[in-house]
This record gives sequence, structure tokens and C-alpha cells, in this order.
Amino acid sequence: MKKWGSRLLTLVGVILILAAIYMFMKPHIDNYFTQKDNEDKIEHYDKNNQKQHKEKKSESTPQIPKDPSKMAGYISVPDAEIKTPVYPGPATPEQLNRGVSFAEKDESMSDQNVAIAGHTFTDRDHYQFTNLPAAHKGSKVYLTIDGQKRTYKISKIYDVNPDDVKVLDEHKSDKQQLTLITCDKYNQQTGQWEKRKIFEAQAA
Repeated sequence: MKKWGSRLLTLVGVILILAAIYMFMKPHIDNYFTQKDNEDKIEHYDKNNQKQHKEKKSESTPQIPKDPSKMAGYISVPDAEIKTPVYPGPATPEQLNRGVSFAEKDESMSDQNVAIAGHTFTDRDHYQFTNLPAAHKGSKVYLTIDGQKRTYKISKIYDVNPDDVKVLDEHKSDKQQLTLITCDKYNQQTGQWEKRKIFEAQAA
């Protein structure tokens, strides 16, 4: 009995060690598969749209798909190590489960202020906009929609309350603005994000 008891304790110890290793490695594993999935989707998007892009006039306004399940393009923020697909709006909880999304349903690339929202996770650096705070004023943002790549430069970073929708307003400006929205100030006691972090970027 003592021998079996000793073996059982050893087995339990091994299981606990493996469980601890898994819990430690899980965020890294999730990050790897998230990045791989994003890369595959972007590569597939580029291949499918290459011929179509060549036939279009470069000066035409990029079109955002009406189908919410169809990838509209992708966004890249090198300083934050972000390169992720973008989907049509609105950025409902259901749509954000699909990926980074345009904030509003009627968002148009001809708007003066184009807003895109993405989730932030506490333990997954490469999930949607989690690592966006690594960007700073002057960081470049590249948005590819309907085969056209636009470049922006972050000019302002600040927090607002979750119900503040003024960040979606249009402005009188000869430059297009890209507004990136994600969560900030996580409250561990309530399990809620208390603020929204806003990154305003101007067309470069």
C-alpha cells in the first residue's frame, strides 16, 4: 500500500507540474496561433484581391463590404507589433468576436473620421488591439482596404468614458483621421474595463 501511495503522490505531483507549465505557456501558445491565423487570413485576402486590385483605378474610393463576415482588409501598427484583419461594422460584441471592426455600420473610407475598434485582453499581447498602447505619438498606422493602402501617423492618445461617442464625430479638416478604439483601466474587482483608450492618427 505504501508503494502504491508513493506512486500516486508522484503521479499527482507530475500532473500538477504539467498543469502549471500549461498555464504558464497557454498565453504564448494562444499568441502564436492568433498570429498564425491572422497571417493566413491576410495572405489569403491579398491573393484573392490581387487581380481585382490591378483592374481598379487607384484613385477610386475603397469599398467596405456589406457582409459583416467578409474581411474588409487589414491594419498594421509596426511599433505595437499589430497586423490583424479588419471586418465591417458595427463593432458589436458579436462582431468583435470575429475580429477588429469598423466602429459604425455605415462607415465609409470617404469619411473624414474613420473609426476602428478592437478588444484588449489582459493576458494575450497579440490579440486584436491588446498591444496598441505600445504605440506612441508619431507611430505609423497602415490600413489596407479594398486593395488600397493608406498611411496614417498617430497624433493624439487619450482616455474617454465608455459612453463617449464624440470620438466618432466628423471634423472640418482637409486630412482624413483614423480613430482607433480599445479598452483601458481594467478593474479586477468588478471585472470591467472602466475607460476606452483612443488613438487619433492623421493621414500622412
